[in-house]
Amino acid sequence: MFLNIVTPCSRPQNLHKISESINIPQENYRWIIVFDGTVKPNETLIPQNCEFYMHTNPLSKVGHSQRNFALDLIEKGHVYFNDDDTLMHPELWENIKDLDNDFITFYQELKNGMLRLRGNVRLAHIDSHNFIISRDLIANTKWVVNRYDADGVFAIECHKKSKNHIIIHKVLSTYNVLR
Repeated sequence: MFLNIVTPCSRPQNLHKISESINIPQENYRWIIVFDGTVKPNETLIPQNCEFYMHTNPLSKVGHSQRNFALDLIEKGHVYFNDDDTLMHPELWENIKDLDNDFITFYQELKNGMLRLRGNVRLAHIDSHNFIISRDLIANTKWVVNRYDADGVFAIECHKKSKNHIIIHKVLSTYNVLR
């Protein structure tokens, strides 16, 4: 699997911690950070293992326009949305690296270890951090930039086209661990 990791960013101080949590071989991922703004953050805050862009949209909520911007840069592979307040789960790569499913979901926990989501693709039951989608399946689907729950809307739209969705019955995401 090749994984495109998309991070909309307004908290650049978290990027080095996120970088350290990416335990994927370099040849198997591309990390795209899209800063919400027009001024580049201090160079010392930007990790070496990413590419970064600047994009702003006053109508956008919680990074959705930045996600759409990144999707326009991705041509192949799978896409995973890792927000700037969340680390990659240490067991994620080992559990997905050999999969070729077009839609992959998995459990998400809270910081205290309590189960939060089970990977069901329904509004208010899915989070941007507990699904991975093939770029081909996404096609022209975009995030609704002015909806807080756009992750659910986006996931549902993509899931309608899925041919081989898989749910991994295991916690592979921790919600907002850097908050």
